Amino acid sequence: MIPVVLIGGIPGVGKTSISGYIGREFNINIVLSGDYLREFLRPYADSGLMDVSVYSAYSIFGEKSDKNIIRGYIEQSKYMYPGINAILRRAIKNGEPLILETLYFIPEMLDEDIRDKIIKIYIHISDRNLHSSRLKERVNYTHLNSPGERLVEQLPVYSVIEKYSLDQCGNDVLIVDNKDFSGTELAIKNYIKSII
Repeated sequence: MIPVVLIGGIPGVGKTSISGYIGREFNINIVLSGDYLREFLRPYADSGLMDVSVYSAYSIFGEKSDKNIIRGYIEQSKYMYPGINAILRRAIKNGEPLILETLYFIPEMLDEDIRDKIIKIYIHISDRNLHSSRLKERVNYTHLNSPGERLVEQLPVYSVIEKYSLDQCGNDVLIVDNKDFSGTELAIKNYIKSII
């Protein structure tokens, strides 16, 4: 199996760092960020929904509630998934190893014909204090001009999204609690090895 990997998780869980590590370990030269796909799609979206951050997408539907947070997330995901599916399908068709890391992780939105041909991983951090500190530290590693303080303020919203995504994960998704980077990297590395 050619490693075509979809890595999901909310900001600050280590998607970017771990994607880079996995890319190096498995000689995967194409590592894409869903953030850039979203930026590409924004000018073409026919709704103001893509003009807002995912943590404020609820506002299109009314008050801040768990229901509206999930509704905003799902509606933004509907714009994202045609592109996500197209990228994953192309990698499979061309035999190009690829990693796509994204906040938008809803396995049921993956097209049926590719769902079983990709490696699906969801990363989270159950310890909220650790998660907050990782968000604040990421400016030193992967997001040099993007301090994480504003995202720390949005962790309650992101937590609702995370719970929803975790609930959508089936048996074919590796779920990793990234309390320790080395342990997470090893678990993901071994998982990918067991599949390919």
